[in-house]
Amino acid sequence: MPSSSRDPSRPEGAFDVVLVGIAARGLAASARRAGLRALVLDLFADEDTRALASQVVQLRRRDSFALDPDDLLEQLDRHAGSAVPLVLGTGFEDAPELVAKLAARFRLVGSGADTLARLKDPGIFAGHLAALGIPHPRFFPGEAPEGVRALEKRVGGAGGGHIRRARRARGAGWYLQEFVDGRSVSALFLADGRRAHLLAFSQQWCAPSDTAPFRYGGCAGPIHAEAPLVHPLADALSRLAGAVGLKGLASADLILHDEGWHLIEVNPRPGATLDIFDAPPLPPLLRLHLDACAGDLPDLPLLVPGAGVEARAAGLFYAPAATVLRDALPDWAADRPAPGTRIAAGEPVCTVRAAGRDIAEARANLARRMDHLSRALNTASRAAAE
Repeated sequence: MPSSSRDPSRPEGAFDVVLVGIAARGLAASARRAGLRALVLDLFADEDTRALASQVVQLRRRDSFALDPDDLLEQLDRHAGSAVPLVLGTGFEDAPELVAKLAARFRLVGSGADTLARLKDPGIFAGHLAALGIPHPRFFPGEAPEGVRALEKRVGGAGGGHIRRARRARGAGWYLQEFVDGRSVSALFLADGRRAHLLAFSQQWCAPSDTAPFRYGGCAGPIHAEAPLVHPLADALSRLAGAVGLKGLASADLILHDEGWHLIEVNPRPGATLDIFDAPPLPPLLRLHLDACAGDLPDLPLLVPGAGVEARAAGLFYAPAATVLRDALPDWAADRPAPGTRIAAGEPVCTVRAAGRDIAEARANLARRMDHLSRALNTASRAAAE
């Protein structure tokens, strides 16, 4: 059954914001930084999430890392109240019907079900991009034309674990997107339903496994973006925000290449780059999300590398084998499970964070910490087996 750190003496309405997602620790950290008392509901209730939030409710896990809609609605009815702003993180990309139910019963602050469907239905999304003249890969509902390289993706999929090279989609709920060579970059931005405002750019990379060659690995930023990208992209995202009613903090996944850029995907929610951008000189990103949803876009310059701007990197550390955590993880690890937690092979153990004077140093420090954690877990596993 779901567990809760609820204080029975705490009166209803004692929260400033309700945060929901598969893993909502990043949102909880942003809420703490903004001075907001947060009720958090996610699948893990990690130790650092409990330290950051006023209350944490662990939700029931379904189908690997999917939220159980019935349990979520039950726990929100029990703990949240309808007047407190509700902010959604990851886990709703393939569930516009659930988002519609949440909006009907609670004070949802962010993009609604219609916007989510327009952005996450690949055919509708490609149609919007084509109508707006925004460069994007071609979409194929069933089979790619001869000679066209393509990726198979799950409708509403997140995290990259569902993506593979293919010429034919496996059936309902899957589609093909033309493969575009280039460099993977993410743009963090805000939208108010009519306009968009760019905040920062980051680089992304994969952590491939035998069964998931495009599994999400991590991100680092801020990175420089040239004017030939920034101004057209800002205009494109504003036109897209107006067309689909996009609101709040969001990210755009791009491929940069010699001929320009392609927009691959838009995630209409706060995401993984909270770990690298929710820090000075930017204000708390959750506060910016709430303001943007109320129609107030900030007058902030684009965050770029330079004096006073620390480069940050964050990566997911995946368990190389089934393991049981015996000791507390280091302070530079986030999403920290409690000692004694069992983790299956290939599942994420934690997020590893690092910083540096530039992106290269931040990523080198991150790699050293990843290696340290790998060796420590391998040593612990061998000791447990003896």
